[in-house]
Amino acid sequence: MRTRFLSAIISFLLVSIALGSCLDSEETGAYSSDATIHAFSLDTIHGVDYKFEIDQLNNLIYNLDSMPMDADTLIDSIKIDQLSVMYAVTSADTVLNTDAYHNLLPAMNATGKEGIKLKVYAPDGMTTRDYTLQIRVHLQDPDSLVWIRMDREGDAVTQTVNQGEQKAVILGNELLLYTSPFELYRTSTAPGQYNWTRQSVNGLPEEADITTLINFNNRLYILSEGAVYASDMAGTTWEEVTNLSGNVVSLLASIPSNDITGQVATLAGIRLNEAGEPEFCITTDGQAWTSGNAVPEGFPTQDVYYANYTTGSGAGQTILVGMPRANKDKTIPWMTTNGKDWADLETTTTNASCPGMDAPFIMHYNKRFYAFGGTLETIYESETGIAWQPTKRKFLLPQSFAGKSSYTVTVDHTPQGATTAADKRDFIWVILGGNGIATEVWRGRLNKLGFERE
Repeated sequence: MRTRFLSAIISFLLVSIALGSCLDSEETGAYSSDATIHAFSLDTIHGVDYKFEIDQLNNLIYNLDSMPMDADTLIDSIKIDQLSVMYAVTSADTVLNTDAYHNLLPAMNATGKEGIKLKVYAPDGMTTRDYTLQIRVHLQDPDSLVWIRMDREGDAVTQTVNQGEQKAVILGNELLLYTSPFELYRTSTAPGQYNWTRQSVNGLPEEADITTLINFNNRLYILSEGAVYASDMAGTTWEEVTNLSGNVVSLLASIPSNDITGQVATLAGIRLNEAGEPEFCITTDGQAWTSGNAVPEGFPTQDVYYANYTTGSGAGQTILVGMPRANKDKTIPWMTTNGKDWADLETTTTNASCPGMDAPFIMHYNKRFYAFGGTLETIYESETGIAWQPTKRKFLLPQSFAGKSSYTVTVDHTPQGATTAADKRDFIWVILGGNGIATEVWRGRLNKLGFERE
C-alpha cells in the first residue's frame, strides 16, 4: 500500500507540473526536459570513496575500482552521498534521496542489462530516462597471495629427477629452467599458455655453474671456473665472452637504466684483481669490465638473488642476498645504486633482523620487500629492507613447501604500461626440485595485481 500510494503521489505531482507548464507557459516559460543523472556517489566504504562513472551513452552507472569483498555487508544499507538530477529519481516506485539508507545488493556484480533500475524524471513532467546501477565488488580477497601448482603428470619437466642444481630465469615472455649445463626446459609465462618443452644446450662446459645464470639486456650469462659465457640464441647456444672472462667470482645483478640518476643498464659482478683480491666490477656493453670498490668482508658471492626497485623520488636501487652468510643468525641484505659499491642493510635493533636462512630469496613486490628461504616455512616482509617481520596472514607460502630445501625462484613482473588482466604478470615462480628431488612447479600472485584496475 505504501509503495502504491507513493507512486500515485509522484505521478500526481509530475502531471500537475506538466499541466501547469502548459497553462502558464506564456507567463512562466517551459520547464526543462533534462532527465540526466549528472553525478552519483555512495557513502565511503571503510573510509574509501569509490568513484562512479556515468556512461550516458548506455545509461549505465558503475564504480571504476571494485570494492572489497566484505562490501556486501555495507551496501545492503547505505546512503547515496551524491545524486545530481534536475528533478527526481525513483527505483521500484520509491524516491531515492540522500537522507535515507538504501539496499543496493541487487546491483552487486550485476552484468549486461542487470542491476538496479533508476528512472529519472525531468522538471517538465513528461520526459524520463532509465539508468542501470551496477556495483562491482571483488570476488577474491585482493590482499591474499594465491598459489597454484602448475605441473601435472606427464609434463616434460616432471619426467626426469634432476641430480644436480636447478636455476630458473625469465627471458622475454618465457620461463627457462636449467637442470644442467646441457639441458633446459621452457614454457610461456602468458596465462593459458603454460606448456613445458625440453631442449638441449650447446656450448657450455661441464663445469658451468648454472646457479650463476642471469639475464642482462635479454642476453643470458653464466660462469664456468672464472670464465663468462653468454647466449643470444634463446638460451640454447652458448659461447665464451673472452673479454669478460678471467678470475670472475660472481655475477651479482642486472641493474636497469634509470632516467632520474642517469644510470645505464649494467651487469654487476665480482672478480679478482691483479693482487688476487676480490673487487666489484660492472659492464654496460657486455664486452668489458670496469673496476669498482673492494668487496667487503661478509658479502655473499654464491646462490645470489637480487631485486630492482625505485625509491619515492624515482631513483633506482638494487637489493641482494645470498650465501655464505656473514652471521649465521641473520640474513643481511646489501644495496647498491650502480653495482660498483654495495652497502649492507644490517640493523642492530633487537628482533628486527631477517633470520638466517640458507639460499635466501628476496624480491620487491607490491611496493614491499619480501624474503624467504631455508626450509620454506615463513615469508618475511620489510618496508625498507632493514627491519623485518614474518607475515602472519594472507601473504604466505603453501604449507606443502615446508621442509623442502632445494628450489629456484624467479619473478615475472608485469610489463610497464600493461592494464588489462590478460597482460598482467607479477607471478612468483617457485620450482621445487633438483638434487635428486622430483620437480614441482608453483605459481603465486597477489590477487589484486591481476585485477583489471587497482
